[in-house]
Amino acid sequence: MIDPDLEFLHKCNNEELDPLVKYITKADTNALDITDVYKKYYPNHVHYVDEIIRELQLFGGNTIANILRNNEGVAYKEIVQDVCKKLKVKIEEKDSVEEMEEKLLLKVFDDTIKKMSDSEKKTFEEVLQQAGVGKVDLSSGIPIGLILAQAGIRFSGFLAYEISVIVANAVARTVLGEGLSLAANATLTRSIAIFAGPIGWVITGLWTFIDIAGPAYRVTVPCVIHIAYLRQKKQRGYS
Repeated sequence: MIDPDLEFLHKCNNEELDPLVKYITKADTNALDITDVYKKYYPNHVHYVDEIIRELQLFGGNTIANILRNNEGVAYKEIVQDVCKKLKVKIEEKDSVEEMEEKLLLKVFDDTIKKMSDSEKKTFEEVLQQAGVGKVDLSSGIPIGLILAQAGIRFSGFLAYEISVIVANAVARTVLGEGLSLAANATLTRSIAIFAGPIGWVITGLWTFIDIAGPAYRVTVPCVIHIAYLRQKKQRGYS
C-alpha cells in the first residue's frame, strides 16, 4: 500500500524526481538501481515512483527491523520524525508530516540566518517586505518562525515555497554537486543569491554531522528536505 504522505509524488515529473533518485542511488546499499523497472525505464523516473518510495522507506528502517517487517521499511512519517530528532528540530507528537517538514526547513533556515552578515540580513529583510511579510528584524536572533507568529503571519504561500527552494537547492548543490532546475522569478533568484554563501556553510556542516551519524541519514535527510520542497511546490501551485 502506498504511503498517503507520499502519494503526491506520483504527480511529479522526471526532473522533480531526479534528485530523489540520485540521493538513493548514491548509497552503495541501495536496491533501486537493480530493479527490473529501473533498468527498463531509467531515466524516466515517473515509471517507478513506487520503487523510489519503497527504497526510501527501507533506508528509514534498520536492516534487522526491515527483515522482521518482511522487507517493507517504515512509514514516511516515522522517517521525518527520525530526521527531525537527529537534527534537533523541535517537533510534537501531534504534528502532521507537513508541519514537521516545515519545522525542519525553518531550522536549517534559522541556522543560515545566524551565518549571514548584517548587510545580507538587511537585504533579505527587504525581500521579505516585498513578499508581503512586513517589517522584520533578523538581527534580533529570534527564530523567523516566531517572528512570523508574533506578526500574525502563517508560514505559508510564497514564503514557505521560497524557503523550501533555498534549502533544497543548497542540499542538492552540496550532495550532488548541482542545484535544482528552477524557473525562478526575480524575488526567488535574489533570495537564492543572498543565501548562497551562508547556507552553503550550514549544509556543509550538516553533511559532516550526517556522515558521522550513519550512512542511512545520507539518504533520508536530503530526501526528506527534497520531498518537503516538492510538497510546497505542488500545494502552492508552483509546478
